[in-house]
Parts: sequence; C-alpha cells; structure tokens
Amino acid sequence: ARTRVSQSFKNTGAFWAEGVYVFPLPEKAAVDQFRLKIGERIIESRVEERQAARASYRRARAAGKKTSLLEQQRPNVFTTSLANIAPGENITVEFSYQQRLDYKDQQYRLRFPLVVGPRYHPSAQTGHGTDRPSQNDTSVQTETDEIDMNRNPTRIHILLDAGVSLAALESRYHKIDIRQTSETRYSIATVGNRIRTDRDFELIWKPLTGDQPHLGAVTQTLNGESYTMLTLLPPDLSYLQQQVRAREVIFVLDISGSMGGASIRQAKAALLKALERLNSVDRFNLVWFNDKAGRIFPHSQPAKKHFIEFARQFVRRIEASGGTEMLPAMELALSQQQPYERFRQVVFLTDGNISNETELFRLIDAQLGESRLFTVGIGAAPNAYFMRKAAGKGRGSFTYIGDINEVEEKTRALFEKLEHPALVNISLDLDRQRYEIFPENIPDLYAGESATIVLKGSPPPAQVTITGDYGHSEWRSSVTIESQKIETRDANNDDTGNNDAETASKVSLDQLWAKEKIEALMTQYQQTSHEPVRLRLKQAVTDTAIRHHLVSRFTSLVAVDVTPVNANGLLYRQKMKNNLPHGWSQASGGQTIMLAQTAAGWRLHLLMAAVFFTGACLLHGWRRSRTSIQA
Repeated sequence: ARTRVSQSFKNTGAFWAEGVYVFPLPEKAAVDQFRLKIGERIIESRVEERQAARASYRRARAAGKKTSLLEQQRPNVFTTSLANIAPGENITVEFSYQQRLDYKDQQYRLRFPLVVGPRYHPSAQTGHGTDRPSQNDTSVQTETDEIDMNRNPTRIHILLDAGVSLAALESRYHKIDIRQTSETRYSIATVGNRIRTDRDFELIWKPLTGDQPHLGAVTQTLNGESYTMLTLLPPDLSYLQQQVRAREVIFVLDISGSMGGASIRQAKAALLKALERLNSVDRFNLVWFNDKAGRIFPHSQPAKKHFIEFARQFVRRIEASGGTEMLPAMELALSQQQPYERFRQVVFLTDGNISNETELFRLIDAQLGESRLFTVGIGAAPNAYFMRKAAGKGRGSFTYIGDINEVEEKTRALFEKLEHPALVNISLDLDRQRYEIFPENIPDLYAGESATIVLKGSPPPAQVTITGDYGHSEWRSSVTIESQKIETRDANNDDTGNNDAETASKVSLDQLWAKEKIEALMTQYQQTSHEPVRLRLKQAVTDTAIRHHLVSRFTSLVAVDVTPVNANGLLYRQKMKNNLPHGWSQASGGQTIMLAQTAAGWRLHLLMAAVFFTGACLLHGWRRSRTSIQA
C-alpha cells in the first residue's frame, strides 16, 4: 500500500516562524518521498546522511531560505521541521510511504496512527521510572492535553483496489463513507471535515479464503537487480480446529498507571475471556507488573476450575497504578521453562508505551527458548512498533484491541490462533549465499494471518518452494516466478508524488526489501556495544537507505529553496499541544510529552490526502501454485 500525507501549516502570527511537528507513522512505513508546496511552487527533497541533512537545514534556515526536514526519531515516530514561514503564509509539506498490509483473522487491516502515546522511562538505578527522558534518548518529547476536536483536524481519503470481491469493509473507530466504483475497487473517505485524532484510524476488509495455504509471488527489476516478494496465506480454520495440543500459557498483564481508564478495563475483559478458553490439558500462570512484578502461582498450574477461579478473582480486583517496569515481568514470563511436551505461549497484554524497547528485545533474544510470544496492544494508541517487533522476535503475533466492544471478538480470534498453529517449522528452498532473504528466520504461520518474505538476487529464482508442518502432515507449495509479470522501475524517475492514482499506487519492492534489511541491521546495531561493529552497521544502514532513497535512523530527507526570503533570519517558536490518546487522562498518563512546536498563533492542519492499495492484489493474484499434502 502507498500512502501520501499532506501537512498544511498556516502562520497566523505577526512574526516569521519555524515549526517542528512530531507525528506517528506505521512502524513498517518506508518513507521515500518528501516535498514542500508553496503556492504553485514545489521544492523536492534529497536524501542525506542525518547529520548532513540537519546541517543543510540549519544553513538554509540561517540564510532565510524556506526549508523543511523529515527525520525518524523512532521506527514509528517522525518529525517535520519547517523554517522561514512568513506571517499569514500557508505552506504544505507532502510525503509518501509504502508498507505491507496486515492480514489477520482472515481480513486485511490498514492502520494509520494519529496520536503518539507518552513513553515511560525506567530507572536502572532505583527501579522507579521518571517522566524525563534519559540523556541517551534521542527521541523528541511531546506535550499532550485533554481532547480538543479543533486541534490537528484530519481528513482521510482512500482508494482501495482489493483485487477480489469483499465480504466486509469497515472502519471501527471512525465513521467513513464508502463508494464502490467497480467490482473490486472502492473510494473511501472519513465523514465530515475533521475526525478525532485521539485514536488511530483502522480500515478492515475481508476477502474470501480457500481451504489450503496459498503461496503468491511478484518480482520487480531495478538497475539490474531483481526483488521478489513471497506471500503465504493460511487455510480456513475448520481443518485446524480438529486438532488440540497441550499448552503452557503464561499471561502477562500490565497494571501500570498508563493503563488507567478504558485500557485496564479492556485488558481485564480480554484476560477473563482468555481464562475461559483454557482446555483441561493446558497449564497456566499469570504475571502482573507496574513498578514491581509478580506471579499469582509459584509455578504454572493445571487449568482446573479452582485455579482458574482464583485467577479470575485476582483479575477482577486489580487497578491500574504506578510505573511501567516491563523488564522484570518479561524475565518472569520467560523463566521456569520446563521440558514438558507442551507448546509454551506467553501472552503479553499492555499498551507498550515504554522507552527501553531495546532492553526488552535483547531479553527476548536471550531467554525466549522454545516459547512463543504474543502481544496484545490495549487502548487507543499502543506502541505498535514495540508490540509487533517483540511478537516477531518471539515467533508469535500482535493483536490490537482498541475498544471495549472488540474484546470478545478479538480475544476469541487470538486464542483460536494460539490453540491451532497453521504452519510451523517453515523453510525456504533457496540458496542463501545467492539471495539476501528477509526475515532471516521465518516465523510460524497462524490461522487467519499471512507471512511475507522478501528477497534480492539476480536473476530471480525460476521457482520457489516453501515447506512446513501443517497439522500432522508435511505441507509443500511451489510457485514459478518466471510466469509472473516482471516490472522495471526507474529509480531516477520515480513519479509517485503525482496525483495519478494508478502511478502512485505502484509498489516498489526494492524499498520494501531495503526496509526489512535496515530493520535487521538495526537489530544487530542495538544488540552490540562493540564500537567498531556499531560503526560498520551504521554505515551499512546509511548506504542502504541512501541507495533506496529511504528515511532511517541515520538518514533524513531535506528540502531547501534556492531564494532567501527572510532577510533578518529571526524566527519565533512556541510549543503546541496535541491530544492525549482516547481513554487517557493527565493523571493516568503520569508523563509529560511535548508533541509539536510551532510559532505563536499558528494553526496546524493535517491531511492524509490519499492512500492507494496494491498489496491486496499482490496477495491474491498468484494462487496458481502447486500444492501437496503428504501424510
């Protein structure tokens, strides 16, 4: 899917202004286009190493030139800086990104985040968190306030080409207007001139599925290099429901202050439903955490009536308070792994709004063992980057519950997946010396989800075969790449910034592959303290991002006008507040977070101009694969 975002600024003050706006994006967003629009003039950007881009911006700002800078602060948090805006002037910043679509619970999801949740900063010395960022935290802090519908008004317009007929199409948190323009195409817009920006926007559509997993492939060639994306869709659940596997399930519940209000109610309701679904052959335990962490049983107990009732009473009594010290809870959840003949699953219910994600990732890598980690994002604005990556490292999946009315449905769907893995021990029959393949370790495939693999290598493989365990049988599927359409994209003439929907919707597989490679390199970067290794990995990230024209932690996009307009170079700055996530209050948040800085009197207008979908077509267009089940 390709998304184009327009951020419109108007300086209603009496002074020349500079603004810095902090905003969330999907954690898998590959940001590749950025430009300034001043009236009829357009100023295109260039990608530079991060410090060089900042220097270019500062020089242009000091020279009185209009300039803008797009930076990544975290994988899912970005900033736009804009300098030398004249009194009364309107300026629009446009950028675009692409991402792979989520396929969960037999339906596709596109989530567009609209609010940045406060981050909790643990203290290594005292164990007590602070609302102040550490000196090593490079993220921009934000300032939130109670909900104001006039703040940061947003409109969303979507062009959807599903590729197949749909059984359902909806947005659960915002009202939308749907117009069907053909059998498989839709035009979708949010209702009214503005929508609430205190919770994330999510669009869901459900296609028909078959009774076996499906393997699809598409290849593109750029500058002599071939990039291939493989998409594996699971079967219907009916076959898998016939199988029951003994499990050990460890529930982990966040009861910190940030979970206060609607979030803790949703989490408790989800956990109570989950306890009901335990089978008699299962064992379970419950870990809780805020400033401290503990378990309700010294060891996992059989899922018998009296143990389950004890856990239910504990859940009903708890209230949210205190800090978010997640590390000790994760250690408890991943400890006491016994050589049972059981499938061990850890289910983490949290909003994930912490600042020490890297420490958690290291712990998961070191102590996961044979466990599978599933994260459940609770509330209006969970930290999706942490939740999704933790689940990926844990060979599990991420589920988002944004409303109390979704608890029963989504809890049921999650535990159907946990009870019945669709495809495990997946392997790819390709020469890894010849092709760069991501992810390097293919996760298990669960019912109602999809798995995507991207690879680079020339020439593209003539055939790809994936194998795995499907129930009590071996599953094997092959697809012939040469029979698929091979597209060639000119990296030096990419016109995705124009208004033509068909052009703008084109997926650039090289950038999707590069995004996955950068994420893998960043994981290595975060896991080592050896400075020569970190420098080598930093350079590899920088080289990959610049070659594929992407924003990363070490690269930014900068746009600079050639003509000075502000002769004296004086600029005025003032912090601007943003909405708290839906269901939060200043008391429950417990942290101060400064979201945007603009000139006094500014009005900031955010507009997501268009979202074009091609991912669904890629997932559904190649089902002519050879599939065999061997008992």
